[in-house]
Amino acid sequence: MTALNKILIVFAFLIVLPLGNFLKAAEEIPFSTKKERNHITKGNKLYEEGKFREAIQQYKDALEENPSSLVGRYNLGLSEIRIGSNSNDTTEAAKKMLESGMKSMQQVANLGSKRPDLASKANYNLGNVAFNSEDYKKAIDYYKQSLRLNPEDENARRNLRIAQLKIQNEDQNQDQNQDQEQNEDQQDQQDQQDQNQDQNEDQNQDQQDQNQDQQDQENQQPQSNLNQQTAEQILNAIENKENQTRARVAGQNAEKSRQRNRNRRNW
Repeated sequence: MTALNKILIVFAFLIVLPLGNFLKAAEEIPFSTKKERNHITKGNKLYEEGKFREAIQQYKDALEENPSSLVGRYNLGLSEIRIGSNSNDTTEAAKKMLESGMKSMQQVANLGSKRPDLASKANYNLGNVAFNSEDYKKAIDYYKQSLRLNPEDENARRNLRIAQLKIQNEDQNQDQNQDQEQNEDQQDQQDQQDQNQDQNEDQNQDQQDQNQDQQDQENQQPQSNLNQQTAEQILNAIENKENQTRARVAGQNAEKSRQRNRNRRNW
């Protein structure tokens, strides 16, 4: 496992505002009511206890008292994201919960001029959702916007760097895959060339063998004719010799016959 994979994305936790700080924040929001603040306080306590669904109901009640409450909207969105981001829950209800939480978080992120502190954290959380969905480019955009609103947010800066490293690793892996595919293509081409070369060599060898066989046959034919001619010459020589022998014998017999005839006349 690489060092990058060991790094965990840091999620922004729920803003739990002490009473004094919350009252100061409420002064910036028109029509803030005591019931709204009470619902948010109860919701924050339930959130800390991990009772996110009960907390969601309290934040919804706060928004019914004051639909313009950015704190109530942020905390509602964060609670819904916590439920919808549960990797063990892949139901359609969880998906809709995540979408609803992102919608609420985006509404807060769009109001950076009124509450840059909340808008910064909203962009940060949207960046984390995008990161977990492996949409690293979108995550980088959210982290950068978070840092524009709050340059001191080290968590956003850290997660931004992680997302950038993720994209860098993806690009490197893509380049390696492309190089591997090119090498495989080149190897396939080389194998095909080798195969074609082997086929050509086999064909050339077959042709050479055929040519050699044909040449051998052509060379053997005169040798057969030569033997036949030699045989005929030998036969002719034997026949001539026999004729000469017969002629000589016939001549000798004729000479003997003439000699006998002379002898008879002398007697």
